[in-house]
Order: sequence, then structure tokens, then C-alpha cells
Amino acid sequence: MNSISEKELSGRKLLERITMFNDAVYAIVLTLMVLDLKLPENASCTTVAAMWHSLRELSPKLLAFLLSVVLVGGNWISSVNIQRTQVRADSKYLVFTVIYLSIIALTPFTCHLIGNYPDNPLSYLVFGGVMDLMIINSIFYFRYCRKQNLFHEDANLKEIKKLEKIIIVLGFFVVAIATTSFLSTKLSFCLFLAYNLFPFFITKSLRIYQNRA
Repeated sequence: MNSISEKELSGRKLLERITMFNDAVYAIVLTLMVLDLKLPENASCTTVAAMWHSLRELSPKLLAFLLSVVLVGGNWISSVNIQRTQVRADSKYLVFTVIYLSIIALTPFTCHLIGNYPDNPLSYLVFGGVMDLMIINSIFYFRYCRKQNLFHEDANLKEIKKLEKIIIVLGFFVVAIATTSFLSTKLSFCLFLAYNLFPFFITKSLRIYQNRA
């Protein structure tokens, strides 16, 4: 049985630390998004009708929160699926992760824009722009991990290469959806909501195929 080198062991420990930090950032982002959900201070909720009226006024923020939860939740699940196929990390991997999490941290801001200005196309352009930044970072991230052999030796590299191509195509979809907001912001919202369901599934096929004796 081959002994693990000091470099390999250090890479595994670094991956564990990155995974914990990754989960913590996602949890904080979800918490921050909830803080934007509150009724106006001058809202009168003494009757059912008055409270219902206040909640209806809050509905754009609730929908924006739903959109952001789907985005953050899908990306977190994707990160879990990806990290379970990796065996170690290095300094450049750490840089990719920090950049990615910095982009994820912008989600509450994009949620705030869509929630407060749901009829402004620029809100959706900003949202789409942040999503495309995630995609661009992910493309370089996958290629780097594959070339540096950071994936498990029994990981299915064909599936990983296939995923890279899918991500590139999805980037163009994001641009198209964001542009649709100039025709209809409601349509753009619905398309973004449907689109952000993809991360729940596109990394599901990533797994480690153990060699059998």
C-alpha cells in the first residue's frame, strides 16, 4: 500500500478546510437574504385585510428571496457533488474558491435589487451578470482541477469534461434570459427561476467509480 506523501496529505487537509469555509459562506448568505424580508415600519396590520395588503406589497421581495434561495441552494448542492469527487486542493484552487464565494456573497445584493425594483430590466441584468461571473469562474476552475489532477483517480473525467461544455452553453442562456427582461421582466424572472433549477441536477452524475479487484 503506497504511503501518502506530505504534499498529498497537506492538499487533503486544505480541501477539508475549504469545504468547511464554503459551507459557512453559503449559510451566511442565506441568512443575510432573509434580513431583507420585513414589513414597512409604518404598515398597519391590525386587521386581516390590512396585513394581507402589507404582505402583497412584500410579495416582490418574497419572490426575489425564492429566486435567490434556488440559486444559492442549487450552487451549494453542486459544490457538494463536485467536492466529493476531489481528493486534494492547492493554493490556486483556494484562489478559485475565494473568487467564487465572493461572487456568491453578491446574491443578497441582487436579491435586494429584484425585490425592490422588480419592473426594472437592469435588476435582471445585474442578476444575470453575477451568474455569468460564477459560470466563468467555474469553467476555469474545472479545467484547472482536471489538469492538475485534483480529482480522485477514479472520478469520471468524461462526465467532468461534459459538464464543462454544459456550463459554457448555460452562460449564453443567462445572457439571453437577462436580455429578455427588456421585453418582460416577469418572463425574465420565471426563466431565471426555471434556469436555476439546473444546478440541482447537472452535477448529480459526478461520482467516483471505485476499481474492483
